[in-house]
Amino acid sequence: MRPASPQELGRWDELVAANPDGGQILQTRAWGEFKRAHRWAPHYLLSESDPNVAILMLQHSVPGLGVLGYVPKGPGVARTEALPAVIDGLRATAGSTFAIKVEPEIEQSAEAVSALRSMGLEKSRHDVQISRATIIVDLRPGESAMLASFKPKSRYNIRLAQRHGVTVAPVALDDASIDTMYSLMASTRDRAGFTLRSRAYFAGYWNLHAAAGQGQLFFASLDGEILAGVFATYIGKRAWYKDGGSTKEHAAVMAPHLLQWEVMRWLKARGVEAYDLVAVPPAAELNASHPLYGLYRFKSGFTEHITEYVGTWDLPIHRRRYGAWNAVAERAAHQWAYRVRHDLLY
Repeated sequence: MRPASPQELGRWDELVAANPDGGQILQTRAWGEFKRAHRWAPHYLLSESDPNVAILMLQHSVPGLGVLGYVPKGPGVARTEALPAVIDGLRATAGSTFAIKVEPEIEQSAEAVSALRSMGLEKSRHDVQISRATIIVDLRPGESAMLASFKPKSRYNIRLAQRHGVTVAPVALDDASIDTMYSLMASTRDRAGFTLRSRAYFAGYWNLHAAAGQGQLFFASLDGEILAGVFATYIGKRAWYKDGGSTKEHAAVMAPHLLQWEVMRWLKARGVEAYDLVAVPPAAELNASHPLYGLYRFKSGFTEHITEYVGTWDLPIHRRRYGAWNAVAERAAHQWAYRVRHDLLY
């Protein structure tokens, strides 16, 4: 494990896209530099194990304990067999780090859990991401085959929106479009009751990803009125439904269904093969009382299969300090971030 050279840093996203997992948007240069402004210092590392893996590790200083490391949605391996050498490399270069959080996109199974524990990893008390389960739409088939794979109700809603005259278009990022998108998200928050970070937070990474050619804003409109928006991110052959929102006005025209379909078509035309809709309940928790169940009902219209990853795991480096983090410091850090900076910790 070593730091990336200036030349390698210059083509960092190319290296990330070549990772065995196909690349992850939260491992990109844009995400690392964005998080730098939010008290997480990015470190760009290369594991020279077989296979080679480009790793973004964020580091956050914790008074009295040292440094907490976090590898968001990484390291980018695809199999548990490839992970031990990478974990050993992170451990060997830890320095003043008391623990490192990792969340490789390895699918959940008893065998995967056993393998992670054998590497000295411990399951985090809480997953950093909103959910370790997701729905991924395969964009490789032709458009007719893709539509045919959707649930009948979703196909009907897409066509209904078209008949009503809903239109979808990619939109340039500027103050006006950012204001509109954030307003759509706030409207959804008010109806659903979830936590929404500041406009400045979203604008920061939207602009960085768009400038890197890794993000695009889309609006769905009816007679000039914007009803719904999506910010999608992408790298290599993978894409993510990063943010979305809609108004409660004209809900009967089903604008969000057509919006997602047009986003998929736009991504497919650019060579993307997998569209990750992000954040649904794990299959074992699939019931109407789950806070993400409403999202599941919408997203499962495009494919029902739930992919569940292992989630966030901790690599303790200094056992005593790691114990103090779990016992007291993490909760205090969350409270400080929320009360002082009006933000979330991670």
